[in-house]
Amino acid sequence: MTYVLLSVAVLALIAAVTVPTLRRLPHRPLLLTGLALVVLTAVFDNLIVGSGIVAYDEELISGIRVGSAPIEDFSYTLGAVMLVPALWTWLAGPSTPTGRGSRHA
Repeated sequence: MTYVLLSVAVLALIAAVTVPTLRRLPHRPLLLTGLALVVLTAVFDNLIVGSGIVAYDEELISGIRVGSAPIEDFSYTLGAVMLVPALWTWLAGPSTPTGRGSRHA
C-alpha cells in the first residue's frame, strides 16, 4: 500500500467521524490553526527530510513534493486539525447555555 492510499483512507475516516462536530465550531480558528500547522509542517519536514533524518521509499510516495518533503506528510497535519478540536469538544462534555463547558476543580 502506498502512503497516498493510506493517507486518503485515514483522512476520509477521520473526516467522516469529525466533520459533524467541526461544523458546529467556529471556522476561523480552525482555518488559522490549519494554516499555521501546514506552514510549520512545510518548514520542519523539509529540514528533517532534506537533512536525511527521515527518508522515504520512492516507490511508496506520490512523487509530489513541497520542497523535499513528500505531500503525504501533510496528511498528519490535516488529520490533527480535524481530530484534536473534535476530541477536545467531545471530551469537554455537555456545555452550559453560554456555550462554555463547566469545569470545576
